[in-house]
Amino acid sequence: MKNAPVRAGSLLEKLTVERAATAVGDFGNTVTLWTPLFDVRAELLDHTQEEEPADTGSRITVKASFSIRYTPTLKMSDRVIWGGETFDIVGLKIVGRKQGLQVDCRRIGP
Repeated sequence: MKNAPVRAGSLLEKLTVERAATAVGDFGNTVTLWTPLFDVRAELLDHTQEEEPADTGSRITVKASFSIRYTPTLKMSDRVIWGGETFDIVGLKIVGRKQGLQVDCRRIGP
């Protein structure tokens, strides 16, 4: 991504950022709850899908990179919902002088 401001016309994707919170369940067990933090418009920079063998068959890894406007509240421990699928955040990169943020995500599925 270049060191240019994020242009509104290129923000065609909608992402929902969720943050984890832990709570104690009815039987004393710890439960992780994901709550929506905010919605953001994004530009899809890269999207790849790989299939690799695993112990129980094949495993698909989907990687996606997005460009969003800079937001200081986004953390690596958050997750992203895009196209109805949940992605873990594996990388955050500030672009320019806090003009934008590159968000690298990964989803591992069956």
